[in-house]
Amino acid sequence: MIATLISDFGNKDNAVAIAKGLILKSNPELRLIDLTHEVAPYDLLQCSYLLNSAFRNFPERTVHISMFDIMHQNPSRILFALLENQVIISADNGMFTFTFPHSDIKIWEYRDSESANYIEWLRKASQLIHEMHAANFHFEMLDASICTPEVQTTPLRAKVKENQLDCHVIHIDRFGNVVLNITREDFEACRNGRRFSIRIPRNIPVTQLSRNYNDVIPGERLCLFNSAGYLEIAIREGSAAQLLGLELFKKDQLIYNIIPIEFS
Repeated sequence: MIATLISDFGNKDNAVAIAKGLILKSNPELRLIDLTHEVAPYDLLQCSYLLNSAFRNFPERTVHISMFDIMHQNPSRILFALLENQVIISADNGMFTFTFPHSDIKIWEYRDSESANYIEWLRKASQLIHEMHAANFHFEMLDASICTPEVQTTPLRAKVKENQLDCHVIHIDRFGNVVLNITREDFEACRNGRRFSIRIPRNIPVTQLSRNYNDVIPGERLCLFNSAGYLEIAIREGSAAQLLGLELFKKDQLIYNIIPIEFS
């Protein structure tokens, strides 16, 4: 069985190793794969994007363990769901309603799941995985009940205007490529065949879609839809985030995080 891990733990200390040790104690045959542990602390938007864009690429019945913001509530609960034949486990921190707002999924709570710290939460989550495997992923056989998450969150969507989309940065990868919160489907629906212009403050607008990074010469800006289907701003062989002054969305700096896409 495969399990993936995503968290905001970072890699500077032993928190990730401790988590893996706790999980493997109950599931020694489990294959653990790291999605990332570099989610910005408490950044639900970035964690949601990284998890949502990755989980469908794994074999059926892979277990995806979100260790992001485990102690959002104290005590913390263990929630889990089956989505597209993939199992997702998370604390009750808004992850499910934020990431899958329109999905018709049942969310379950593990028995006696309330935990006073992240170590206790991981021990219980590890036992849940063990029991899931033994029950062949029939949730009805587990000591769990269907529930509604206490923490309800609304996805941060691009704001649609008559001739404009107001977007936000949801992820910056290690190359400085900037991902916006707009999918190809939503972009094309708003575009409706019109020309577009991505307005980056103090920079010349981007007005064409590229198929890949090699469509432009080194140092030139471009935009394309990445493998996850989201619009990405990049500079070939350069950091768009650094050179264009783009940063991750922050609630307290809303005005400075808006990237408008104008249609004409």
